[in-house]
Amino acid sequence: MEQRSSLQRFNQVLLGFLLFFGLLYLGSSFLVPIAIGGLFAMLLVPVCQRLERWKLSRSVAALICVFAVVIILIGLISVLITQIFALANDLPELGKMLTAKLDQARTFATDKFDLSREKQNEYVRNQLEGATQMAGSYIRSFLLSTSSFLLNFVVVITYTLLFLIYRRRLRNFILKLVRDREGSYAQNIVNKITGVASSYISGVFLVVVILAAVNTAGLMIIGIEHALFFGLLAGLLNIIPYIGSIAGSLIPVIFALLTKEALWYPIGVAIFFLVVQQIESYILTPNITGSKIKLSAMATLMVLLLGGMIWGVAGMILFVPYLGILKVVFDNIEKLQPYGYILGNEEEKENPKPIIAKPASEG
Repeated sequence: MEQRSSLQRFNQVLLGFLLFFGLLYLGSSFLVPIAIGGLFAMLLVPVCQRLERWKLSRSVAALICVFAVVIILIGLISVLITQIFALANDLPELGKMLTAKLDQARTFATDKFDLSREKQNEYVRNQLEGATQMAGSYIRSFLLSTSSFLLNFVVVITYTLLFLIYRRRLRNFILKLVRDREGSYAQNIVNKITGVASSYISGVFLVVVILAAVNTAGLMIIGIEHALFFGLLAGLLNIIPYIGSIAGSLIPVIFALLTKEALWYPIGVAIFFLVVQQIESYILTPNITGSKIKLSAMATLMVLLLGGMIWGVAGMILFVPYLGILKVVFDNIEKLQPYGYILGNEEEKENPKPIIAKPASEG
């Protein structure tokens, strides 16, 4: 009887997971803008609260915050588009450099591996056909997504504004759900979670801004053209853990390899990004966000891949910070602390006590 009950609980948990992730997958077009708006709202909560302390109404403060974000995003997008057009103007020259590099590689292959030019040309042609087809599919999907970008942008901004205006109502809704069972302890839990989540999201964006500035300055010093574009791109891609940092550093290394005759340029770019990544991993992130939330590499990688499967690139960006917020919830509720422990990377000797615990008399 006990084994049957355990099997039933396992089946219920498994069914719950399937339903939850199935709803996330099927409702992605509805849920992704809400998730992005929620992150922006958590980022802007401290600024909105400061404006409210200056005797501004909540609606006015929220409007000012959202308007500032829109201006910043428009400026960032404008800079990126300008840099992309500048890079596009250099494509003919890059094509000539690429041809020269390929000729050098073919000569090396002929001398060292005794491969005829015909076999090399056939191999390159096959690879180019596959790359062209892949690029065509990406371009088509990009054009389709661009057509709905403005609509999604308006929706996200609207959600951000509404979350800021109605954040007290949303908090009271959660309190009403648990008030009969938890009493006044729920208030402390919600305050702790919202405060830590807001500071965590703010820290993530601060790290991105710092990395974008450092990357741009470093590439300019090394002498890489379009340093602003590559620096901003690497900083923004750093939002995606592991994969983003690798892609953000690999692109300028390849660009330096194609555009510079001296080999020390790509090597210098690679060393520079390696140093920056070590500084980000051991200094910036631990001091800015790691003091609040510590996610293990195992949990981060698993949720990164899961987010990519369910929501694509948006999931890879969104699932990690929301997992961090979920860990805050687990860490501050006694019964859920084991789940917070398995998600974190705290030392095993550390056994933090929950800040909220029911009195023993309440059972």
